[in-house]
Amino acid sequence: MALCLVGEAWAGNPGGKLRSLVSSFKRTEGFDVVDLGGPAMLLLKAAARAEADDPEDRAALDLFRRLKRLTVVDFSEATPEKREEFLRRLDRILAGEEILMEAKDGGEKVAIYGRSSKDGSRIEDIIIRADDAIISVRGSIRADQVGSLMKKASK
Repeated sequence: MALCLVGEAWAGNPGGKLRSLVSSFKRTEGFDVVDLGGPAMLLLKAAARAEADDPEDRAALDLFRRLKRLTVVDFSEATPEKREEFLRRLDRILAGEEILMEAKDGGEKVAIYGRSSKDGSRIEDIIIRADDAIISVRGSIRADQVGSLMKKASK
């Protein structure tokens, strides 16, 4: 029964599966991994708050209040075989996730995955997948803040 509960929790947890995938490639040549959680995120938020000196910076920082973990993986220097293995496993993890946005910049395709909270007010557990990198953000961000920040960035 315990195995069933663990399996059920794992199945609905793309962040846990992603952490496991990243961990298995962490020491692979050509994979650069930055994984910040807990105390490191608190320090990063505090340092950013200390540098925020205008209202737009403070508004952007408010987005990050509920973030718990940030993971960045750059695999641009990986061998084609390792890169394909990583992407194949990543695509299996992302297969059941909702695509929030997809864009092309030049020849590069970027997809943003995540989940909306039940009431639609928050975006949770965001994974940004580019051709040679992924960024995973565990936690939640208010949807209205993301929209207003994107409007400001597009000006």
